[in-house]
Amino acid sequence: MSRLHNLVWIAAWAAVLMAPAASAANVSLSMNLTFNTPGNTLSGGTWKVVGKADERGLAGVAMKLDNINFNASGFLAPAGFEVRLFQTIPAGGTIIEIVTGDDLTSKTLDVGIIGGPVPSSYVDAPGLAPLMGNPNLGSFTGGVELATGTFNAGVVPTWESALANVFSSAVGQPAIAASVQQTVRAVVPEPATIALAGMSLVGVVAAARRFEV
Repeated sequence: MSRLHNLVWIAAWAAVLMAPAASAANVSLSMNLTFNTPGNTLSGGTWKVVGKADERGLAGVAMKLDNINFNASGFLAPAGFEVRLFQTIPAGGTIIEIVTGDDLTSKTLDVGIIGGPVPSSYVDAPGLAPLMGNPNLGSFTGGVELATGTFNAGVVPTWESALANVFSSAVGQPAIAASVQQTVRAVVPEPATIALAGMSLVGVVAAARRFEV
C-alpha cells in the first residue's frame, strides 16, 4: 500500500471516527440481501446496508463486509457524508472495508434518526427477517441507506466488524457510539409458499401435457 494511500485513510479515519469522548448512543446496521433466486441463499444477488442511530444521528461509519462486490457507485449516504472510501483487505482478499461519514467541516445532524428531520425514503420490504441466526434489531424503516453492491453465487455476505460515531449534541460534537449492532436480513419465502409455487408449476406442466394429448 502506498504512503499516499495510507495518508488518505488516516485522514478519513480522523474525520469520521476520531472522537474525544464516548457516548451512550446505540447504532444499528442491517445488511439486507436480495437473492437472484428467491429462497436460494446460494444464488447470488444484491446487498444493501441501512442504519439507524440515537442522539443527533450518525457522524461516521466504518464497515468491514465479507463476500461482497463493491465500487464507488455503491455509496448511498446523503450528500452531507463527504467521506467515501473503500479498500479490500488484505489486498486480493474477500473483506471490503467501507468508510463513510461527515468530514465535520459542515456538520449534517440527525442522519439515521428514525422519524427525525432528515428525509428518508427507506422502507423495510415485507417479510424481511434476520437470516441464519442473526439478531432481530427491529424495523429500519425511516433509517439511512449507506451502501449497496452485489454478491456472487455460492457465498452469503457476512459482517466482519463495524465502528461508528454519532453526534451527541445540537452543536455537532462527535462521540464514539457505545454500541454498534449488526444483523443480516433477507426475504426468504416460507416453505408453504415454495410448496404452493411448486404445485402450481406441476399443474401447469400437467395441463400442457393433457392439451398435447
